[in-house]
Amino acid sequence: MKLTPLNIVSSGCIVFALLLFFSPDKQLPVQKGVNGLLIGLCVLTAIIAFISDLIFRKFIPLLGKLWIVECALIIFTVVLMVILRVSLG
Repeated sequence: MKLTPLNIVSSGCIVFALLLFFSPDKQLPVQKGVNGLLIGLCVLTAIIAFISDLIFRKFIPLLGKLWIVECALIIFTVVLMVILRVSLG
């Protein structure tokens, strides 16, 4: 199995979701509903990243180009999230 940026993102999201799920309430003073929503979003992000990685692997056979395309997708997504966060509040 090849290591790609979207694999790293999906693994990080799963680890973060597990940390939120198994952490005691004293360490994360977030309400249960928001915590559950965040866990669900982390799992959904991990699934989307995994499926996107499989699609990119199908259409881009070279590992170097695959890294460039997936890193560009991650950077574009982060920039878009920052722009939306700044513009909405």
